[in-house]
Amino acid sequence: MTRAQQAVTTFAIAGGIWLLGLFGILPLSETVQSEVWPALPLVALVSLGAYAFINIGYNLLVFRECPEAYQELMQEIQEAKDDLR
Repeated sequence: MTRAQQAVTTFAIAGGIWLLGLFGILPLSETVQSEVWPALPLVALVSLGAYAFINIGYNLLVFRECPEAYQELMQEIQEAKDDLR
């Protein structure tokens, strides 16, 4: 199973469970079903965004800890500057 298939399967199962709770098929309390359950996709989206933001920020902070890649990138930038002159 590819990662795309795993992601689609996971989202389909989670979406199905969410719909079951939204339509009242899952036994949930009235407060949870009317107030908490409809907001879960928004909470998941905000959590995913926060995770992505933190992950990108962390990887930007540790970028210089790869000295070989840093030197290679600086060399390529210098070559590009020389080619443009």
